[in-house]
Amino acid sequence: MGMCQNKELEQTSKQPNFKAKFPEAEEQDDTNEETTQLPIEGESVASNQKLSMQDFELIKVIGRGSFGKVLLVKKLDDQQLLAVKILRKNMLSKKKYQDQAIQERNIMSQINSPFFVKLRYAFQSPSRLYMVMDFMQGGELFLHLKKNVRFPEEWVQFYAAEILVAIDLLHKSNIMYRDLKPENILLDKSGHIVLTDFGLSKLGFEKNEMTYTFCGTPEYVAPEILYQRGHTFTVDFYSYGALIYEMLSGTPPHYSKNKKEMLKNRCEKPLEMRSCFSFYAASLLKGLLTKDPGLRLGSNGIKEIKKHNFFNGIDWKLVEQRKLQPPIIPKIQYAQDLSNFDAPYLQQPIVDTPESKLNETFVGFTYHQQM
Repeated sequence: MGMCQNKELEQTSKQPNFKAKFPEAEEQDDTNEETTQLPIEGESVASNQKLSMQDFELIKVIGRGSFGKVLLVKKLDDQQLLAVKILRKNMLSKKKYQDQAIQERNIMSQINSPFFVKLRYAFQSPSRLYMVMDFMQGGELFLHLKKNVRFPEEWVQFYAAEILVAIDLLHKSNIMYRDLKPENILLDKSGHIVLTDFGLSKLGFEKNEMTYTFCGTPEYVAPEILYQRGHTFTVDFYSYGALIYEMLSGTPPHYSKNKKEMLKNRCEKPLEMRSCFSFYAASLLKGLLTKDPGLRLGSNGIKEIKKHNFFNGIDWKLVEQRKLQPPIIPKIQYAQDLSNFDAPYLQQPIVDTPESKLNETFVGFTYHQQM
């Protein structure tokens, strides 16, 4: 999960924050002000269409976050396999994450592209929120990377191209992603990438508009977030560079098990270029992982990344149409084959804690995709 800290950020801070202990949670507000009601997009459920978990057969846990878990389920009426993300309201209420849950639901209902996991339904019980999504049987890119340690450069070129198209689509929709990492990149059954988890995303920001939330995942967070002087869409390009670095070398840039040391090195030390990087790969990484967001590759438009020599030979039209051959075709032997998912998740019990007495309603959360 990405992490963030709910506090008024000091916009004139001169020293980066290496000591901050981020709670592993969804993003919180930029200030200490009371949360405000966000507009609800896509409300479309008639009273006779509302769902509950009784409409689904629970099969396996396939993921977990701070506020709940992700389950593989089967919809009883049509036998369709889906994934459901479950969030606990008491955690959301205690930490004032209600707005962010609504915002994540809004983003997922608005984006309409095979590069993003699609929200099918959203509903709630007295103590939980449920977001039902397409099931991506190829699993997380993280698991495939862990099995291979690192990818050949031609593989990385493919994944980097598809991810860049997805980032471009988000930015064109005024959505700042802010949590790009292998765990949030899924593979569909054909091996194409699908982005998921918009819990740290920001909706409705213009290109050069600043936001000050202290959030991210330590291995991929941009230096400007650590300096707490505001950040823009260019944070996604830093995380993008960190992801490419990891796919090529096996570890993120400046990686250390000591988080404080890793963050300090990110702000103070030059980027280490590994011997496994080609000339063009090193050039791309240098441009994306520059500490100054104003000089970062992509700060003048995403086209300057697409034109980089690292992507020589890439037909961007074919990338957008998902017509390039993926380097990894997930091995799927039957409908509920979960061999592409991490075993520790699959071994967790499905049964959750009983419903609590909390009966707070998240107004407008319910959603039913229009077919």
